[in-house]
Amino acid sequence: MPSLANFIHTQFILNIPRPSASFSSKMVVITGANGGLGKETAKHVIRLGASKVVLACRSLARGNQAKLEVEYASKCGPGVIEVWELDLESPSSIRSFVDKANALPRLDVLINNAGIMETEFKVVYDTERTLAVNDIGTFLLAFQLVPKMRETGRKSGVTPHMTFVGSALYDVAKYPEKYDDDLFAWFKDQRHVNLGNQYNLSKLLQLYGAIKLSSIVDSSIVINSMDPCFCKTHLAEKLGGVKKVLIKLFEVVAARTAEEGSRLVVQAASAGSETHGLYMRAGAVQKYAPIALNEGNSSHVWEMLCTRLEKLQPGVLENLG
Repeated sequence: MPSLANFIHTQFILNIPRPSASFSSKMVVITGANGGLGKETAKHVIRLGASKVVLACRSLARGNQAKLEVEYASKCGPGVIEVWELDLESPSSIRSFVDKANALPRLDVLINNAGIMETEFKVVYDTERTLAVNDIGTFLLAFQLVPKMRETGRKSGVTPHMTFVGSALYDVAKYPEKYDDDLFAWFKDQRHVNLGNQYNLSKLLQLYGAIKLSSIVDSSIVINSMDPCFCKTHLAEKLGGVKKVLIKLFEVVAARTAEEGSRLVVQAASAGSETHGLYMRAGAVQKYAPIALNEGNSSHVWEMLCTRLEKLQPGVLENLG
């Protein structure tokens, strides 16, 4: 977790320049793109020359509204932006999305931005919903797009990028000291769930997954994670009562705009191979906190994650070979 001095610097002092790396001719997929960071990221990559930007959204209605807003802001042609339905809680929706992506001429950039901060206990994929969406659904999509991205790199001679939008809160996640054989199954039991911890934990597990994935997929695809700083987004919109009031007040005082946060997303999604397998914050590679380097925990999470993904989509692990 950033120190108070570091937080003050990143939220109030740090100059975040507008990204300038070229996205000319690139095709980009952004999940969770109907608002906040995702929508602002789309505006930047279009400004930087992307030939096709896919807004991957759970709601087509909200996605199409975002498309109109981005087209108006960027003054791009009508064929640049497409809105595709993507429900990370549905293997069939993910599979349909992958089939459409595989039909694209190329896939240069995947920005895994979609995520939730659940306020009520729900079970999806036989685990708590926050972990289901932010980890299981996210990697079920990512694994299946690896072959298309590798193909793009071979044919174009350009290195594709896969970026996971994380959070510095991973460092304060409480990883359970004791649990049964399967961490995800452990959180199917409501008695084991602290909803105030689940988002932080999901981002820690996401880091474990991204680090392991990057070690398997060589740097023909740059795979990195990043923290966009504390921004005004709709992530906590489901909160109620005093918590919501406090968050909104804190946003007014300290939050960056989603547009500023999206600059860091685009920076990571165009960074060099020296960021492969690493974590970026405030525009630079930052050392992982010790909890992210716990080999025992990360190996268990990876094993359980792969087991679940293979059960949901038989053969999915073959995409990493």
